[in-house]
Amino acid sequence: MSSSRLGAILLRRSKTLTLISELRGSRVSNDPSLLSSSRFVSTSCRLYREPSSSSFLSRYRSSLYGFKSFPKTLFGPPKRQMTTSAAIIGSAKSEITSSGLKMLVSGGTRAQKMVGIWLFGCAAWVFSMVVLGGITRLTRSGLSMTDWKFTGGLPPLTEEEWLLEFEKYQQSPEYKRVNKGMSLGDFKFIFWMEYAHRMWGRGLGLMFALPFSYFLAKGFITRQLGLRLSALFALGGGQGLIGWWMVKSGLEEPASEYVQPRVSPYRLATHLISAFVIYCGIFWTALSVVMPEPPNGSISWVNCAAKVRKMALPLSVLVGITAFSGAFVAGNDAGHAYNTFPKMGDSWIPDDIFSMEPLVRNFFENTSTVQLGHRILATTTLLSVGSLWLASRKIDMHPAVKSLIGSTLGMASMQVTLGISTLLYYVPVSLASAHQAGALTLLTLMLLLTHTVRKPSPTILKSLASSQKIKGKSKIVE
Repeated sequence: MSSSRLGAILLRRSKTLTLISELRGSRVSNDPSLLSSSRFVSTSCRLYREPSSSSFLSRYRSSLYGFKSFPKTLFGPPKRQMTTSAAIIGSAKSEITSSGLKMLVSGGTRAQKMVGIWLFGCAAWVFSMVVLGGITRLTRSGLSMTDWKFTGGLPPLTEEEWLLEFEKYQQSPEYKRVNKGMSLGDFKFIFWMEYAHRMWGRGLGLMFALPFSYFLAKGFITRQLGLRLSALFALGGGQGLIGWWMVKSGLEEPASEYVQPRVSPYRLATHLISAFVIYCGIFWTALSVVMPEPPNGSISWVNCAAKVRKMALPLSVLVGITAFSGAFVAGNDAGHAYNTFPKMGDSWIPDDIFSMEPLVRNFFENTSTVQLGHRILATTTLLSVGSLWLASRKIDMHPAVKSLIGSTLGMASMQVTLGISTLLYYVPVSLASAHQAGALTLLTLMLLLTHTVRKPSPTILKSLASSQKIKGKSKIVE
């Protein structure tokens, strides 16, 4: 081998090492004794191209075996052992994410899973309470029990006890004006409906309080979560009082002999909306326990989620307002009027929508105004969800967010269909209860969407920024 050719090879390798040193920000020795051909070729295949001639390789391979002393740590592990850029990014994420996250549950993953399952179970229980309460109202069973005890009691067990309970109901305005002549068997049905609704609520209190006490004793509940759950438990206890406050308004004599006895629409709306608030609080807390951070994969997804969040937050408020107006539709029995669609009777807008004084009463007590307002809000909600779906198609976002938006649009369409069907078929119990459950389902999807696109914590944002930086450097090296 001529010395000039060997010198040319060593000079070429020295230039290549200098380029790698500049890219990685480290100093590399140009000492030929540190060179290793096999090492260099395996790790720097994109920066240095081996001579393609097989004769050239065979001619000089023996001369390159003398450089086996090349440090293994100079360029990192060989190609077959090199960690990919994706693995490096994942490692950086895990290292940064593992520090600084504020968890609502202490005690590890198992405790987090146990508390999450318990809270989701409580949310499902509240959901069933809302549906059962709607059926109780629709079957006119809510005024069958004329007294109330905080702790409850046993139902009538003997014929004498049933007759005594029936006599109490016969003194109520509802029996005298609506159910006069009702048989004992019919009374038993409406009594059992109301009794089941009340006892189901007390059962929820036990299901919440006992595991809560256990998790507190085990040290799983953090201070922040404990305060939040305590507030929700207090709201649940107050819900029983609100329920009786509502029922009591229906046991009073109506102002006119031509008016059917019914509970105050304001109290019914308060009872229903407070149930919605409790449900939303428990469900949101459960999501925060099992998903302390929103789904994220890149800074781009986080930025796109911020765009969706700007639309999802006001839409969630609109869904809540629509549900609130539905409570007044139920309280005023407005679904039994104007059983036509899209017109209300023979006109688009009834003539008596502002017939009450003062004007504000029409929005809460006037049957025509209440139903018209609910129709407008429901239509606006459907159009808004459709607009969100159309806008999201142009945004590159996490697949989970896209799936949620599509599900929300489907549920909003179904809810409007249920509402129209309930109206056209004169409020049958099956359709009306499904419509009430649909309202809570739509609200659930909006909560899930809003929770999924919420802003990540600074720790996660720092992790994503670092991983993006590492990814950029790895592309430059490659």
